Order: sequence, then C-alpha cells, then structure tokens
Amino acid sequence: MKLRILRVDLPLKHVFTTSSKSNSVVRTIIVELEQDGLRGHGEVHEDVFYGETIESMVELLESCAERISRYALADTIAFGHFIDPILGKNYFARSAVDCAACDLWGKLKDRPLYKIWGLSADNLPYSSYSIGLDSLDRIAERFDEMPDWPAYRIKLGDSSDMQILEMLRKKTRAPFRVDVNGGWSVNTAIGYLERLREFGVESIEQPLAPNDWNGMEKLRKAMEQMKIDIPIFADESWKTEDDMERCVGFFDGLNIKLAKCGGLTLARRVIDKARKLGFKLTSANSVESTVGVSAVAQLASLFDYIAVDGPLLIEKKVGVGVWLDKGKLIYPKENGTGVRVTFR
Repeated sequence: MKLRILRVDLPLKHVFTTSSKSNSVVRTIIVELEQDGLRGHGEVHEDVFYGETIESMVELLESCAERISRYALADTIAFGHFIDPILGKNYFARSAVDCAACDLWGKLKDRPLYKIWGLSADNLPYSSYSIGLDSLDRIAERFDEMPDWPAYRIKLGDSSDMQILEMLRKKTRAPFRVDVNGGWSVNTAIGYLERLREFGVESIEQPLAPNDWNGMEKLRKAMEQMKIDIPIFADESWKTEDDMERCVGFFDGLNIKLAKCGGLTLARRVIDKARKLGFKLTSANSVESTVGVSAVAQLASLFDYIAVDGPLLIEKKVGVGVWLDKGKLIYPKENGTGVRVTFR
C-alpha cells in the first residue's frame, strides 16, 4: 500500500466555543492508503487535551510510511496486528491509518464496510445538531440556521447556561443533549438538576472536571435523592480503554470517539466491552469532515445517540460520503466507508 499524509485545515462557519476552548479552524490530517488502484481515507484532528498535535502525528506517520508501503492489505484484523508495534499507544495516528485501511478494505471487497461487518443501516439513532457557547443572540441565530432537528447538542459551562436552555426551549420541543466539557462545579451541577429536567434535557456529558470522582459521587447521590434519571456520559474522564472500568458507578454511558479507540477496528472491541460493563453509548465527535463522519457512521447501529454533524459546521468540503438529512444518516452507494475525497 502507498501511504500519503495530507494536512487539512477546516475553517468553521462560526467560531465554536466550549467551556474549555474556542476554535475557528480545526487542524486535521487525512491519511490515504492506495492499493490496486483503489484508495481509502481516514481522518484525525489534533487535540491538545490528549497531547496530540499535527506535527507529532505527521512525524510518527512519516517514520512508518516505508514499512506500511511494503504491506499488502487483505484483512483489517491482520493489519491491526501489523501496525501495533509501529504506532504503539498513539491511538490518534493509529485511528487515521486504521480508518483508511477499513475504507480501502471495503472498496477492495466491493462492499460497504458496515455490511461486511453484519451491521445495519436501518432504524439508526438520529444525529443531533451542535450549538457552541456564545451570546444568547448568536446562539439563537445558530439555532435558526438549523431548525426542526430531532435533537440538539448544546455546549454549556457558562454563567448563562440556564438562560440558553430557556431561550432554546421556547424555539423547539426537540430534546437537548448538553455537553459541559467539565465546566461545572459539583454544587453548580446539583443546583441545575431540577431545571435540566424541566427543560427536557435528554443526557448530560462530562458535567465535572475529568478527575473529580468525589464530585461525581456527590452528584450521583443528589440525583438519586431527587429522583432525576438523566443519563450522564463520560468523555474526558476516560482517555483509553483502560479507563473504562473506572467510570462504572459514576457514569451511565461513554462517548466513544474513534481517535480515542485507535480506529474502527479497535472501536468494535471497545464498544463490546462498554456494553458488557452496562454503559449506554454515544458517539459525539469533535468537529470533523465527511471523512471522519463516514467512518463512525459505519458503527451507528451500535450507539444509543450520535452527533456526527461536523460537515455542517465547516466551510471547506473535503469529499463526499455519508451525509445528514435533518439528523437522518444517508449512506451513499460507494463501498468501504462511503468516502470519495475531492478537496474544494
């Protein structure tokens, strides 16, 4: 296989702000693997929280390009064993390579990846649409750009959190999935519980700081006493598969991101383990292009919730593949993960 590494900056339509950062451009890498005249693609973004930069990932991938070029892809499991000693614990870089290999494998076998794995594209969860932190007026404008979605993923972690939810609830009856990115203290979170239920919040993602286990224990006890059963999902509180068991009893679910798992191949194992531990599952990705969305969409039937609206948040089109129609996943006729890269 021939490996190519493409650096791609994804300018956002609007600055996207969370409780921890603001972005106007997302820096990504597109990995391309070519064999027998066919090409597969995978994507990964840089993430300072996980210590992953574009420069470090490109350096690592360039260092193993020659060894990968001597490999003939025939099976993704075998390929995973091959890249284990090469990419080690760098799950982000591995994810881009693995997703590209899965896409290429499906194209070589002339079938969509999810069908090869015996998964379905029927009765899938609907994707939410994401709205970042901003002034109330600008948040209202972001909502008005995408009305009538089946669910909205709302970033919180600001002093105006309840005003945001109150304003948006007047505009829609759709459920809210809030993502706090660790922006609340335990007292703030407990103080909000009744109003979160009142506003029809369907799930809460990462309400407290990643390592605030004492705070999470207090929050869970408060929710039990108040008979509030909104599921809480962990994101930053689990970085790798080894952290999942630590979340048992503190969280109801996990946010499964391919970059944290090391790609599609390992994500299937992570999902299976998470279900055995009793977790609900969401795949609420960071902003990414159609390449990344098309990859995670292959596993959509395995999740309770999804948020794969990244292509709607960016200005630059880097290809075609799986797309959304008011939150409904639409799969192309293309094989593999359904991606065809055409930079524009």
